[in-house]
Amino acid sequence: MKVGSNLFIEGKNICLREIQISDVNKSYYNWMRDPEVNQYLESRFEKWSIGKLKSYIREIKINRNNFFWAIIHKESGKHIGNIKLGPVNCRHGFADVGIIIGEKPFWGKGLATEAITLMVDYAFKKLKLNKLTAGAYANNVASIKAFKKAGFKKETLMKQHYYFEGKYIDGVGLSIINKKERVKNES
Repeated sequence: MKVGSNLFIEGKNICLREIQISDVNKSYYNWMRDPEVNQYLESRFEKWSIGKLKSYIREIKINRNNFFWAIIHKESGKHIGNIKLGPVNCRHGFADVGIIIGEKPFWGKGLATEAITLMVDYAFKKLKLNKLTAGAYANNVASIKAFKKAGFKKETLMKQHYYFEGKYIDGVGLSIINKKERVKNES
């Protein structure tokens, strides 16, 4: 399913390129330690080090069912976040999506939506997937908004699904279906 090691997708304000071990630096490490950046990520429970982050990327790059991209801001050339597609279920034609914009100055500028849109286009046109899913804490308004702007719809509400800041909160399941595949199946 992997399409080579030089995957590059260009958008208007950002580009997605396959993440490299060299992307793991002090800034990336700081994202994973910043409670505001990672407050809604399950990875916040890990004790990250630069070495552990590099090992994680090595493992992801070996796993043929995952695609992991660095989000690069075109104007500045800065690595501002990551987006992951996977694991890809080839048998059933679906995959999960996860995203982080680690550089706070780039929050609220529509870049997460652009990254999600580029990845959706790749997943549907190149990989021929039928459906993509994403999950979010119900109070993660920015993430839910970014996915909805990229065409995802709320599919499920999981009552008291996550333990967050001393209480249980709901989780939201979002999805998008490949229109081309949907039309084919309705015929």
